[in-house]
Amino acid sequence: MLEISPEIPFLSESKIRFLVWDMSPQSLETWDWQTGLYCFLQTRNTPKGKEFRFGSPLWGIPNTVSHIEFPFYATRELSTYKEICEAWKTALPQANLTILTSIEAESHARLEFAKIFLIHSEHQLWEQVAKQFGLVGESYLALNDFSKNQKKEISSSSLSYASFPPIKIINLNPPKIKNITPISIPVPAHSEMMAEPNVSLPVAKPIEEAPLDVVSTETVELKTPEIQEEKIAASKLDKENAVSESQAISTDMIEKTVTSSTKFSIQLKMMGVISILFILTVSTIIFFASKFFLNTSELQLRDSNLRMAEIIGSKVRSDVINAVERGKQIAVTLTSQGIPEDQKNKLLKTFLDADKEFIYLGIYEKKGDVLVNKREIFNEEELKLTSLTEEDFHNVILRNKDAFSDAFTGQSVLINSSPGFQEPSFAIALPAAENGELDNILIMIIKLEKIIGAFEKKGIETTFLVNGSGVVIAHPKEDLVLSATDLSNMPIVKTMLTSAAATGQSSYEDSELKTQILGSFKKIGFADTGVVTIVSEDKAFEAVYKIQKRNLYIMGIGLCVALIFVFFFSKTITKPILQLLTATLEIAKGNFRIGIKPTTRDEVGLLTEYFIEMGQGLEEREKVKNILGSMIDPVVVQEAMVDLAALKRGSETNITAFFSDVASFSTISEQLKSAELAALLNEYLSAMTLILKTHEGVLDKYIGDAIVGIFSAPVPVVDHQLKAARASIEMVKKLADLRDFWTRNNLYSKEAQGMDARIGLNSGPAKVGFMGTDALASYTMMGDTVNLAARLEAAGKDYGVNILITDAIQKPIQDEMLTRYIDLVRVKGKNEPVRIHELIGFKSDVASNLIEAAALYEKGFQSYLEKDWKKAIQYFAESELAKGKKDKACHVLIERCEEYKVSSPGTEWDGVFTRTHK
Repeated sequence: MLEISPEIPFLSESKIRFLVWDMSPQSLETWDWQTGLYCFLQTRNTPKGKEFRFGSPLWGIPNTVSHIEFPFYATRELSTYKEICEAWKTALPQANLTILTSIEAESHARLEFAKIFLIHSEHQLWEQVAKQFGLVGESYLALNDFSKNQKKEISSSSLSYASFPPIKIINLNPPKIKNITPISIPVPAHSEMMAEPNVSLPVAKPIEEAPLDVVSTETVELKTPEIQEEKIAASKLDKENAVSESQAISTDMIEKTVTSSTKFSIQLKMMGVISILFILTVSTIIFFASKFFLNTSELQLRDSNLRMAEIIGSKVRSDVINAVERGKQIAVTLTSQGIPEDQKNKLLKTFLDADKEFIYLGIYEKKGDVLVNKREIFNEEELKLTSLTEEDFHNVILRNKDAFSDAFTGQSVLINSSPGFQEPSFAIALPAAENGELDNILIMIIKLEKIIGAFEKKGIETTFLVNGSGVVIAHPKEDLVLSATDLSNMPIVKTMLTSAAATGQSSYEDSELKTQILGSFKKIGFADTGVVTIVSEDKAFEAVYKIQKRNLYIMGIGLCVALIFVFFFSKTITKPILQLLTATLEIAKGNFRIGIKPTTRDEVGLLTEYFIEMGQGLEEREKVKNILGSMIDPVVVQEAMVDLAALKRGSETNITAFFSDVASFSTISEQLKSAELAALLNEYLSAMTLILKTHEGVLDKYIGDAIVGIFSAPVPVVDHQLKAARASIEMVKKLADLRDFWTRNNLYSKEAQGMDARIGLNSGPAKVGFMGTDALASYTMMGDTVNLAARLEAAGKDYGVNILITDAIQKPIQDEMLTRYIDLVRVKGKNEPVRIHELIGFKSDVASNLIEAAALYEKGFQSYLEKDWKKAIQYFAESELAKGKKDKACHVLIERCEEYKVSSPGTEWDGVFTRTHK
């Protein structure tokens, strides 16, 4: 029977369930394989450890079943589980899988998938994963060890998985199979010793046509020429339909397939490459053009900025010097003793009427720390127009007396007189001579209108005037002038105050505006006063930035135009490639007759021609593969696909040879009709072959009712002697179950219901590989080891036992199996004597009377070798009595002892019995 576990959430939102198989062929026949996706977990032992794989359907399962395949991976390597995770997420998102496993291997299967899931879910506790997968006992502890090793490897190294083998999905949506009909397949003989009659195998016979998206498997039917012709005609019709359906696939469907199946299409790559080249080219041009333009603009800006400072400085110098000269003239007039008073007043009035910016002039002398006015004049009209009083002027003098006092040392002084004066103005103090002595100073207060016109903001530059202390004299912002703001901390002003040069220029970052400023200065040559011009580079280069932005817009438009052109041009390239992709999908589905033709005379057209030829070659190869899969063991086929040359060369290796044969099969075949005989043989061979495969044996061939198997070739198998022995015991038990089933259901004949089989096992070196000609060969084994195994199978009839083995088998299995040393013989064709043993069963399962019988028999055989015939006969009789049923081996040895009692074998007798027949 088959049992199904609950669904378990797995990687990439997929789900798995375990299908537990009791190894009976009846359960496989009753199971519906029409729907679903399966995973056949297979294992093998190598000298380096155990390996697993997701393989092809097991023996007895239709090869059209949808399943996944993944190569062998070593359980000791953590990286392989990571590769499976990556491959699974790529190939099987949101898939529902059924994992077929035997009852004995169920815990191993659950453990393997738990490991894969644990690698995928690194943050999940291993205990939760163990509970989810139903792990108990040794499997539970094994997952714990795996989790510890996983953490160690992650902490000790950083693994990189650049690539991983793909998970292949085979026979997606398989054709429906209504029944399985026994088909007789003739198999050629390979040696004189192994002449092979016709063998009946269960071959799946598809009734309905396979849909287009199915990778169908060719069915091998060799009954009659008529049936072959019908199959060929049906196959041609199916292929023609498939071709017509494939031609009906629209380009839109193909493009959707490409979009969903590939990361980047060729069309997208072309557009991407053109876009990158276009962007790189245009952006490089824009970059260098902008850079050169920016450099040129910067040079022009520096030149313009400095030139403006020089021009305005020259004008301001002219205005100031002119005012100074006029003031000096007034001072001479005021201090002159030879000019009448009324004439002085007339001259002063004329001066003030002509230059109304002068609003105050005064001659001062210094007495101690006090400035004493000796003579002063006011612009009366200005006093009338404004609210200024004479006291306001005196306050200006008083507030700035310290600065004005510097004029007594011969220096010229220029200060901002606006604070507290309510009128933007500046004051100049000059040394004044009276009677030839520089003991007086001339103080002039001049309205800022005198020079302010040069500092009006007309563009992006800002120009202002500062004195030798860094205080603003003239500025476009009147509030800075009225408050006499100190700008000495401004970098360009500081540079001017500390520089000995008359002109200068520097760039600096404005901490408040967070922008780069370009500043220039020009000293006017009077009282350390200078004109400063500053401009923001952001504003100065705004035109450059606009040009850059405009160029980017142009580049974007050009890129769009180029992409449109490439989009339509690329279709002329991608369309033939999409046709090839369609053909590839058809080949992947099993339709090798692809309906495409070359449409161009370029490389793509040539590729299409070769692709068509490739499809024809694959069709032939698939036929051969399907035939081989039905006639040769899948393990051999798998290894042949890996390295066929090595199998052709063959090799000398240690193997275990297995031979089994049905007793009295000729009698049984005479009593049954051909259909019943085929059914009986198929049922028997299927059950026995499944057991052989379960224990890692490889089917060599069928010889009628006989089975020839190999253990440890072509793939090495650890403990192959023990596994061959286990398989032999299970076959004997399985045959007993089949006999019981046939008897209860009254199937076949009485002789068939009592059918028995004999098995011969031997281990040792043998030649294994493909034997035959270059045109026709089969994988088999040859050598003395093989011949002896065949002789043991035949000798089982003489001793009435089911399984005969040699010392090469008995020694490796003696801890687990109960054996009986049955005879020392010289088989036909060999000179060396061979110790042969009966394989009775597992020590844990054998009844105590059989153990006692085996011990008594071996004592009797020892007495037999010592020529104590009487004692030997006694032991053999007791052995049969302990066994509780007739023991043919005991009777053979008793008869031999009776004969030797009458006719002694002589003193040179060594206990060896020479067999004269096979």
